[in-house]
Amino acid sequence: MGTTAARRSTAEVRSAVLAAAREVFAERGYASARTREIARRAQATEKMVFRHFPSKVALFREAVFEPFSKVAESYLDEFENRARLGLGAETLARDYVVCLYEFLRDNRLNILSLLAAYAHDPQVLGSGVDGPLERLIDELVRAVEVGVAEQGRDAADARQIVRLTFGMVLSAAVTNPLLLGPDEGAEDALVDEIVRYVIAGVLRRDPLDCGIPPRVHDPSAVISATSAPTS
Repeated sequence: MGTTAARRSTAEVRSAVLAAAREVFAERGYASARTREIARRAQATEKMVFRHFPSKVALFREAVFEPFSKVAESYLDEFENRARLGLGAETLARDYVVCLYEFLRDNRLNILSLLAAYAHDPQVLGSGVDGPLERLIDELVRAVEVGVAEQGRDAADARQIVRLTFGMVLSAAVTNPLLLGPDEGAEDALVDEIVRYVIAGVLRRDPLDCGIPPRVHDPSAVISATSAPTS
C-alpha cells in the first residue's frame, strides 16, 4: 500500500482521500467515520491523510460540505435567473418547490451526512452566516415578499415562512423512501401537494384558480374544490 501511494502525485493522493472520505461519511455518518478506514480505502496512511487535512472536521468540510455548497450555489443561481424573468408568483412557487425537491432528493446522502455531522458537532459546518443556505433563504424571502405584495397583502414574517417551507420540502425529499415506499409514482403527487400548500398557505390563493387541478388519476392525491383553502 505504501509503495502504491508513493507513486501517486500529491494531487492524486488528496483526490483519493476525498473520494474515500465521501464514501465513509455517507455510509457511517460523521460520528462513526474513522480516518483509519478512510486512509485504507484511499490506499494511503493516516499520516498522509492528516498531512492534507489537519483534522477530521477539515476533512469532512472539504469532502462533503464544500461540494454540496457548490451544488447549492448552482441551484441558487438558477433560481435567481428564473426570478429575474418576471414570472408570476404561482409559477415561481412551483419552480421553487419542484427544483428544490429534486435538488435535495438527488443530494440526499450528502444532506444526511451534513445533518448527522451537525447533530454531533454544530461547529462542523461553521457559522453559516454567509453560506449558500443563508443566501438561498434571503433570495426566497424576497420572492415571497414580492408574491404576497402582488396579492395586496403583507407577509407577516417572510423569513419564517421560507424557513418552514424549506424544512417541509427538505424533510419530504430526504425521507422520501420512508414516506413513499415502493410507490415511485406517488412522488409527483407529493410534490404537487407541497405546491398547493405554498400557493394556498403562503400566497393565499386557491390552487384550482391558478390552473393546478387535482391529480384525478391518483385518487389518494385529489383535493376537492370544497376542501381547498380559500383566501
